[in-house]
Amino acid sequence: MKPWRYASGQLGLTLVSESFGTYLAFFYLERLGLSAAFYALARTAYAFWDAVNDPLLGHLSDRTKTPWGRRRPWLLLGIPLFLLFYLLVFWVPDWARNPGVLPYYFALAIVLYETAATVVWTNHGALFPEMFRNLPERARAAALKRGTELFGLILGIALAPVVYAQVGFFGMALLFAGLSLFAFLFFLGGVAEDPRAGSGLGLLPSFRLVLGNRAFWVAALVGLLFEFGRTVIQTGMAFYAKYSLGLPEAATTFLFAAVFLVALPSVFLWGRLAQALGGKRAWRLAHLLMGLAALLLFLPQSLPAALLVGALVGAGFAGVRVTGEVVMAKVIDLDAERTGTRREGAYYSLVGLLGRASGALVGLSFALLGPLFGYVSGENPGPNPGLAFRFLLSVVPGAAILLAYGLTALFPHEVRE
Repeated sequence: MKPWRYASGQLGLTLVSESFGTYLAFFYLERLGLSAAFYALARTAYAFWDAVNDPLLGHLSDRTKTPWGRRRPWLLLGIPLFLLFYLLVFWVPDWARNPGVLPYYFALAIVLYETAATVVWTNHGALFPEMFRNLPERARAAALKRGTELFGLILGIALAPVVYAQVGFFGMALLFAGLSLFAFLFFLGGVAEDPRAGSGLGLLPSFRLVLGNRAFWVAALVGLLFEFGRTVIQTGMAFYAKYSLGLPEAATTFLFAAVFLVALPSVFLWGRLAQALGGKRAWRLAHLLMGLAALLLFLPQSLPAALLVGALVGAGFAGVRVTGEVVMAKVIDLDAERTGTRREGAYYSLVGLLGRASGALVGLSFALLGPLFGYVSGENPGPNPGLAFRFLLSVVPGAAILLAYGLTALFPHEVRE
């Protein structure tokens, strides 16, 4: 597969997933009046369902054998459902906006969406170690993948406030779903797998081997902490702009632009650094940079200062995304050498499970704003929402990502070949 075709699939995933993850809370809490407590409860309850469907779907993908390969049939099924359920999240009919109905509509919509997302994310990710086999190939492909991801972030997050201000949240969802469909079609046209590939292991033996892999646990826990930290930043940015900096909603675009416009060229620098320093050393450096930059978000009192700190966050973000891809591929290679079978689906499903578990942690972080700062919802923001979201956007993610940096030292392999 050509790296550009693979990267186009990442663009489709990013446009939908990141606009969903970033503006879901703002849409339901600020616009529809859903309580932060129920938002946290629903995200936490979904994490339990995720604990079942992620490993099961990853294992089924590994075991699939068709003339078209293992991953392509799942992608052909999952992508249409992924886009449809994304639209339903932001299409809330009048009857569902009733305070007695809205919590149930919200819970059902996110379960349907996140289940379809599991299928697409797991199978797209599982293609990476199979399609690209050595460090130079992976570093280049990861840089392109994360470059298109950042382009998707610019469209799906930085420009989203301008879009939904003009056409509403459902209009935004229609636009992003349409763009994602074109990206997915280009990606699917380039998928060519080995039809003989597949894992003969059963569900329990397969995951027993994965869970016994120390390198996997280090990489997965680091990924969980990073995903939690960066999702808090993205989810809280609109609140930070409104309450902490006193800016209009549209100014969120400028804050995200500072992050992503710096991150976009940075991915290619990090691709080179991964080859020059080795994957592990570059991976550690990227986490340290982003963790420190996140803490600095507590300080700005104006838009220009926030833009400068956002640029530092963007450089660290790009580094973690590129180097993390290289490290996880190494984990899977070492497992394949040891067991004689490639089980990318099992690994990426568990990575996805931990990543989506971060959604529950994000929900709990929002729930803490009530007892700590008195924030309940947009209708009842409490006495000091500016401090509440300054804390949420800096202290919480900064501490999480610096903890991740500490854990990277435990990774047992250098990544050079």
